[in-house]
Amino acid sequence: MSLSLAEELYVQSLGWEVLRYLKREEGKLLSLYREVDSEALRVLEEIRNVLDDDTLDDPDCFKRIEAIVKAFHTHEISTSRHDWG
Repeated sequence: MSLSLAEELYVQSLGWEVLRYLKREEGKLLSLYREVDSEALRVLEEIRNVLDDDTLDDPDCFKRIEAIVKAFHTHEISTSRHDWG
C-alpha cells in the first residue's frame, strides 16, 4: 500500500497517540502493549540474523536486502524496496 506524505504523517501521529494511550492505560492494556513490543523484537531479530548470515556473501548485498524485505513482508510491513511479496 502506497501512502501520500500527508497519510504517512497522519499514521505516525495516530501511532504516537495510540502509544501514549496504551502507556496511560497500561494496567488494562498491558498484554496488547507486550504483544506489539514482542512482534517488533521478532522483526528486529530476523533482520539481525539476516545481517549476520555469512552464507549471504554477495558483495552488493542483494541477497541480504531481499531477505530483509522478505522479513518485512512476512510481518506485513510495507516497503517500497520491491513491490512483490
